[in-house]
Amino acid sequence: MKPYSEYSAEELAMENLFIRWVRFPNDPPIRSFWENWMIKYPNKIDTIDQARKLVLITSEWKPEALSNQDVNSLWDRIRTSLEIIKEREPGDFQQEPSPEILKSNNIILGVISMALIGILCFIFLIFIK
Repeated sequence: MKPYSEYSAEELAMENLFIRWVRFPNDPPIRSFWENWMIKYPNKIDTIDQARKLVLITSEWKPEALSNQDVNSLWDRIRTSLEIIKEREPGDFQQEPSPEILKSNNIILGVISMALIGILCFIFLIFIK
């Protein structure tokens, strides 16, 4: 890992320690670390300012809420996918399943997982407001 003094603003904005300092500036040990770091590397003040702006912009971003129609559509896709999976019983294969079948099952499970995560995030965002 290279030292922070060699980081670009974009790289710095992706560092957890830096993000934490920008979002929670009153945390004494982290604030102390970055204040001392800026004293040691005064030529990096512009990089710090750019990185701070990037963190603040991304911290303010909120995903768009899904409409009821989108939520219903996602649930319909999930139900359809689950029905397809149920129809495929393990004993239906006379021989070992091909890699293509295994790959498609993984894709379906991935889609279902992502849809469920999306729905949970949507529900979480509704109740946070």
